[in-house]
Amino acid sequence: MNDKELFTQNRLFCPGPTPVPDQILTAMSDTSMYHRSDEFYKISRECSAMLAPLFGSKNLPIMLTSSGSGGLEAAVVNLTAPGDKVVVVNGGKFGERWEKLNRGYGCEVSVLNLSWGQSPKASDLLDLIQKQGQTKALFLQANETSTGAYYRIETLVPEIRKNFKGLIIVDCISSLCAHEMRMDDWEIDAVVAGSQKGFGLPPGLAFISLSDRAWGNLSARPRFYFDLARERKGQAEGRSAWTPASTLTLGLHAALKMMNESGLNELYKHHDRMARASRAFAKAIQLKLYCPESPSNSLTTMCMPDGVDGSKVVKELRRRYQAFFAGGQDQLKGKVIRYSHLGFVSVFDLINGLSALEFVLADNGHSFDFGAGVKAAMVELRRNTARP
Repeated sequence: MNDKELFTQNRLFCPGPTPVPDQILTAMSDTSMYHRSDEFYKISRECSAMLAPLFGSKNLPIMLTSSGSGGLEAAVVNLTAPGDKVVVVNGGKFGERWEKLNRGYGCEVSVLNLSWGQSPKASDLLDLIQKQGQTKALFLQANETSTGAYYRIETLVPEIRKNFKGLIIVDCISSLCAHEMRMDDWEIDAVVAGSQKGFGLPPGLAFISLSDRAWGNLSARPRFYFDLARERKGQAEGRSAWTPASTLTLGLHAALKMMNESGLNELYKHHDRMARASRAFAKAIQLKLYCPESPSNSLTTMCMPDGVDGSKVVKELRRRYQAFFAGGQDQLKGKVIRYSHLGFVSVFDLINGLSALEFVLADNGHSFDFGAGVKAAMVELRRNTARP
């Protein structure tokens, strides 16, 4: 076998950036549209209107020209003031980001530290909130991308709400589009997302949706670029305060139209189906799931068998098959690989990536029934497919 397979092309199976469909690439090829024109304002307004149902809110989300981390920073800057008491869930690299942002902006932070791969319990958070006293806001993930753990926001937040009236801010950067979000029904005050995840776009856009309560509790903290009140006023008419990522906005418009054509319920079912197939693959070739109790529908995190270096597997997947998986971070480096099925990933894309993984695992000494993983994934996909 050749050291590098011929005729392959880059394929993204990492949890961001995700694959960009041809329809979106075509939409982004129009570089002639002026971002201060009525035509562009109309597209921006349509994007906001189509985004709102994904957040599950009657309020229009704000679009920011930034990475997802910019959206997280915007939430902290607009909803907290120096000295505010906040609680943060830290169960991985992105919970850690909430902690660093809040400390950096002078908040008094109490942290619920979780073992990586675990999900928070409402009782533990309420105990910490009660112990802290006068908690202004709770910051957490819907999906911890570094571990592949889904925090089951749909049951966690309503349970917390019974005894907490402060702000609840949720990072949904890697969960939106794969898991349903109903921020109004679940009484969530801020939800942050990013373009390079479920939306199938390159990085560069962040989205943040605020509840009525959040809009009524903006802080007096000085701010400039991430002034959401200023953005809200202009974006109601399609105008951004600063130069928008116009090319990405055109791509977003195309992506949202594609999602609407399939229907949001079908979008969530698709991601659930892809996740189930990936888990069936792992089980069939004796790979343990890192988060078996609450796995995400965005990505599947698989533990590497003894004697197999996950970092080496990821490198070989890229070098030989141009398949871009994600490895483990920090204490998980070399111990797990993360396989994304987020965004515009088809069943054939999924099988393609899993087959490459089987090749590399077999070449690295993992003993299993070759082809069993791909077969198990195909059986699961077919089982969850409507047939005439």
